[in-house]
Amino acid sequence: MAAGCSKSFTSKYEEELFYDVEFEDFCKSFEFSNSSSCWICNGYYGPSYGEPLCGTCHAFIFPNHPSEEAQGLVTEFSDDEDSGNDEPPENGSEAKDRDDEDGGGVGRRFGRGAAAAGAPRNLNQYLDMLSQPRDSDECQQKICSLPVEVLLSIFSYLDDLSLWNVSEVCKQWKRILEVHTPQQMWKKYTKERWPLFQQISTIPNWLHMYGALMNSCFCRTCLIQMAMKTPMAMGRVNHIRANRLRSDIRSLDLDATEGIDAVALDNQLFHWQASILGPAGSPYEGGKFFLYIVIPCSYPMLPPQVRFLTKIVHPNVSRHGDVGIDIIQHNWSLALTISKLLLSVQSLLTDPFTQICMEPELGRMYEADRPKFEALARRWTWKYAMYEVLPPLEGLF
Repeated sequence: MAAGCSKSFTSKYEEELFYDVEFEDFCKSFEFSNSSSCWICNGYYGPSYGEPLCGTCHAFIFPNHPSEEAQGLVTEFSDDEDSGNDEPPENGSEAKDRDDEDGGGVGRRFGRGAAAAGAPRNLNQYLDMLSQPRDSDECQQKICSLPVEVLLSIFSYLDDLSLWNVSEVCKQWKRILEVHTPQQMWKKYTKERWPLFQQISTIPNWLHMYGALMNSCFCRTCLIQMAMKTPMAMGRVNHIRANRLRSDIRSLDLDATEGIDAVALDNQLFHWQASILGPAGSPYEGGKFFLYIVIPCSYPMLPPQVRFLTKIVHPNVSRHGDVGIDIIQHNWSLALTISKLLLSVQSLLTDPFTQICMEPELGRMYEADRPKFEALARRWTWKYAMYEVLPPLEGLF
């Protein structure tokens, strides 16, 4: 029987169903407080456009390049001719083109190259934009009136992230991509951006699956950083880091624990994607949560950066996906490995630490009204973390 409730239940399932129905309206309309502006500067440096952080704060706090003090450290991990220090293509299009030669023409028209670098990518560019006035855009009507053939020609120069953003501009552009882009291409894009995603059930539309996974994330800028895989600067080799990461990879392979997984995204082992299954008996049960891990140049002397990609309601996870756990923030130990770190994050889902919260609002709800919090956590798990089992329905992602 739940605390503060006189109603008795014959099973845990009956209890969860009761509270899911009771708090349905609250869960549907839940939003983080002050979610319309930047979580850090509260809109001082500009609008956040629905993201948890504005571009300036994100570029300052979460830069997409190594710290200045570690620019000279490089980890050599590859045994072949590629040292891992060559900058990979920003969107991985070159690799897709090579793979598509045997793929029946998939990607021959779309995804062949990236658009010209016009979007800001670092703090200096964001600050320049803040100091330079911009004229209002008055050509929206002209763009929407372009023939389909012209739009397809423009779209053919975009990478997969840009194509996905195009599909969210309007229903017309989304329909154009649905008709003129092959499903096999979106399947490849999904597996490239989400290497730990496993196809369990039949997926009728891979464009919808790709969009659902992207929309299930806290921050689109983090997705771009993960896709860019910015390499470290050239310098002396950090053998300690390389040897330690070899050991971490072996521990992930040999001592695999059910519910956690991780894979490196680049040759230098700087960018990683990880996944955690929701613990049994928790409101996150059945969900698969993706994380973005950045291994610093001085690892294992310094801890990795860990952020949730998949949206989750938890007192110790911020609206940007940052994890508030002591072994990352203050009590890092050289004995900790990537697998142990992921196990600690997984255990945090079962036992939140509410004395110090990343989201105090959720911490107060967890302490004062546990059934309400768990109903909200279950709803977000079903909505954002179960696409392997429940593919998105058309028009609902």
